[in-house]
Amino acid sequence: MALQRNMVVTQPTNQNLPTNQVVANPPAQISYQQWGFQSAAAVDGSPNALMSCLGMAYRNARRRIETDVALQTTRKTAIQIKIDNLDAQVKVIDTDLDAETERLNHEESNIERLKKEIDEIKENPKAITGDSFVKASFWIGTVIISFLTLYLFIFYSSAAYSAFFKIFTPDDTNIVSSIFDAQAFSKAFKDGFTELIFIFAIPAVFLGLGFLIHKFQEQKDQEQKNFGKYFKITGLIITTFIFDFIIAYEITEKIYNIGKEGSFEPKPDMTVSMALHQINFWLIIFAGFIVYIIWGFVFDFVMKEYEKLDRVNYAIKTRKNQIGRYKTECKRIKEIRNNLQKNKNIITGNINQFKTELSGIIIFFSDVNGYINEFFAGWISYMTSAGKPKNEIDGCTVINDFFIDGLKNNTIVTTN
Repeated sequence: MALQRNMVVTQPTNQNLPTNQVVANPPAQISYQQWGFQSAAAVDGSPNALMSCLGMAYRNARRRIETDVALQTTRKTAIQIKIDNLDAQVKVIDTDLDAETERLNHEESNIERLKKEIDEIKENPKAITGDSFVKASFWIGTVIISFLTLYLFIFYSSAAYSAFFKIFTPDDTNIVSSIFDAQAFSKAFKDGFTELIFIFAIPAVFLGLGFLIHKFQEQKDQEQKNFGKYFKITGLIITTFIFDFIIAYEITEKIYNIGKEGSFEPKPDMTVSMALHQINFWLIIFAGFIVYIIWGFVFDFVMKEYEKLDRVNYAIKTRKNQIGRYKTECKRIKEIRNNLQKNKNIITGNINQFKTELSGIIIFFSDVNGYINEFFAGWISYMTSAGKPKNEIDGCTVINDFFIDGLKNNTIVTTN
């Protein structure tokens, strides 16, 4: 259907329409612009008659679109293709829903199985057999942790005394004797009770940090999302390293200052950069920090092995931890299923809307808007040629805009 939307008519060119009345159904050979011109001429461009004339033009345009079989067939075919594509998407979603449902049933069955095992363990605890390797691992780890604890206690007590209280002499240039002072406690006691308490308690700080590593590691094992626990463990390790860094720097600086005072050549003051290039500095770091890290992980291992010695409680706890992980997975699967179902509901709603459009006549706003604009162009062409005042022409424009806005809200007309 060809629409002559760009044609400008200044006067009627077809005499098949009477000029003294408005014709509701013009001949097919008359364009909408000509029809608008002649309709305006019939009422002398009266704004009061424009609204009814626009309605008449709209109804005529609708009849043309409704009776255009080829156009309607093309549009319904396009809608049917959209429906078929959406149906295919629904089938894919249904397949995914079935898969997620099967996974959910599997996880829930695992939870029920573990709960049943816990009940059986409680009813018959003797059925849980022990592991001789666990006992051996526990005692070996206990021996190792005992020696490491003794080592760390001596190292940090001596290192803290050397770093914060000891007055170095020229005989203390040896790094080992500078750190491990066999008389640290007696000297601290002579210097004051506060110093004694300090060097006696400072190893507990590092051992306490190691214990916290074990507790955070324990929480991490019980949870699937454990990024926060990793950050806490990393923070503890960094804190301990900074403390060891300060102790190592203090001892290294004191040793350096002794050599500086006995040197015949001027030497610069000790800096962090200089300390990083001295082997003594890193020896202190590794003698304390690395052993402390080893102590923390060995302690964590020993505690886990000790827990395994209580076979019944360990078996129940292990299954409860597994149940927690399965429940977390079930929650995630349910969220996936909910999202899939929401998408399916949206697509189903679109399918129903398209089926409603398919059952009726398909009219786009752009169709009737084009015809109305042509009709109104002819109307304005008459008013201009007839020398109508500007306020009447502007008034007609307002009426036409109001009519067009009404078409946009018409439920029969599909916006396109």
